[in-house]
Amino acid sequence: MKVRDLPPRPLLAVDPETTLAEVASRMRRDDSDSVAVMSEGRLLGILTERDLVGVIADGIDPRKAKAGVLMSPPRTTVGADEEVSVVAVKMVALGIRHLPVVDDDGSPTWLLSARDLVGVLERDAVGPD
Repeated sequence: MKVRDLPPRPLLAVDPETTLAEVASRMRRDDSDSVAVMSEGRLLGILTERDLVGVIADGIDPRKAKAGVLMSPPRTTVGADEEVSVVAVKMVALGIRHLPVVDDDGSPTWLLSARDLVGVLERDAVGPD
């Protein structure tokens, strides 16, 4: 199975100046576990639920802190033609749970989450109906 065969999620993107409180609100509204931080169509980084939990645990005010300060730069990207099994191995090897899926021009189209891969693995383990 290839990445393109997975159901894509709309790319949830924010500006680097977006407050973390607004990021959390948008993630909740869109039922997303990650958000792309972008500027002028370019991916700068990713913010995840785990990042937001860390902010709260560290006592940082999410109404003042900005997405561009907390984001993690993307360590790698994947294309739609990559095999899901290879992507899963890549995520485990890098210790990451989210990867940007990019088009032929290198522009992000959506963020692939480990939970997307778990769904595929669960379906494959159960087998066809």
